[in-house]
Amino acid sequence: MTLDGLPFQTQHKRREAEWVGALVLFGVAVALLLPGATFSRPTFYAFGAIAPEGTWGATLLGVSVIRMIALWVNGSKHHSPAIRFITATTGACVWTWLAWLLAHDGYPGWNTGVGAYGVLAAVDAYCALRAIWDQGANDARARIVRRATRG
Repeated sequence: MTLDGLPFQTQHKRREAEWVGALVLFGVAVALLLPGATFSRPTFYAFGAIAPEGTWGATLLGVSVIRMIALWVNGSKHHSPAIRFITATTGACVWTWLAWLLAHDGYPGWNTGVGAYGVLAAVDAYCALRAIWDQGANDARARIVRRATRG
């Protein structure tokens, strides 16, 4: 059985973590946009002090959709580690910020969101470093091809 056409194949190898980060952010955004007052919970007071729930949801939705589009384009149409670096770095910053806000919820100790978002921040930071590594590999391959075509 083959799974042709799934976003984690061909050029998308080693990008599963980047897709997971984008999809989790999408899920957080949708949760914030659904009816209900998520920010009425004390854990989210720090978030509400910055912007309303709908603004957070729309912003995070935009970031997640842009990241998914960039990952799709990068893997399907144009291989660009620079796009992956920018989106992974943005993801790492978003997760770090969310973890930091949750860490300052007014309760002693860290809540589970700090741990979960902190891990996502670390994974996205790794993905950004991996994109830099891939860019170096692309540059090395380009030098080899240039030398071979001159020869």
